[in-house]
Amino acid sequence: MDGKKYLRNFGITLAILCCLNVGNWLLTAVFNFPMPAFIRYMTIYLAVFLSCILMPAKAFGDINLPREGVRYAMLPVSNLEKYLSYLLYGVMTPVVIVLLSYGIDSLLTLLPVGGFQHYIKSLGIMGTTMDFMEEMGALEADPSMGDVSDLLDMMHKIGSVEVWNYIVGILFTMGIFMMGNLLFKRHKTGITFAIMMGFSYVVSTISQLLLFSSNVREFLVPDPDNFDFGKLGEMTSGMMLTSVILYTLLTIALYTGIFFKLKTQKY
Repeated sequence: MDGKKYLRNFGITLAILCCLNVGNWLLTAVFNFPMPAFIRYMTIYLAVFLSCILMPAKAFGDINLPREGVRYAMLPVSNLEKYLSYLLYGVMTPVVIVLLSYGIDSLLTLLPVGGFQHYIKSLGIMGTTMDFMEEMGALEADPSMGDVSDLLDMMHKIGSVEVWNYIVGILFTMGIFMMGNLLFKRHKTGITFAIMMGFSYVVSTISQLLLFSSNVREFLVPDPDNFDFGKLGEMTSGMMLTSVILYTLLTIALYTGIFFKLKTQKY
């Protein structure tokens, strides 16, 4: 039943999100210009984020409503089965978008027409940025640029943690909107989005205060003649690792809360 509801209410949206880069490819084919892999990656990133916002309310928006929700509550299945089904479609959505989007983008890159000349090789903004710099020739030896090995080392350190940060961020965002779908009966997506933005603002403000209070002023106000890329890479990757651990714990708590909210849902 959940599968039929998912395809009926979210199937077209899912197909559109997976094919966003087809629009980019058509633009390059019509106007004859190359489109960097970085822009196409950001398009996929946007599609994943939109799916986390839209899917819960579009596919499961009636499970806590007075009339439709009662039918859902009366299904001859356990609360655990309902939770696992809800969780399955929530987690499956961004995974399907990433896999299909990368696959479609790769097929378009194979075509002799259009402006997709390089594959998307990374999962994460930092890795894709490095691929973009390599694509543009910015990482090639150039006496006028000096030694870029410290910069590359910094980017590698950050990129090694960023993929996990990316995955946890998707799971956390999807969990936020899955919970919002259960908590609110009207304007589910809008209210949840506003709360998420407020939460992000508070976390960002606290993080900035901690940074200014710590001994990192040399990186916040850098001296271009004496800048340690290696130390910056270590500090940034350490902060990202701490963020991954924190958001992993929050995500576990969030999905646990979703289970108990489904179990104790009142109509």
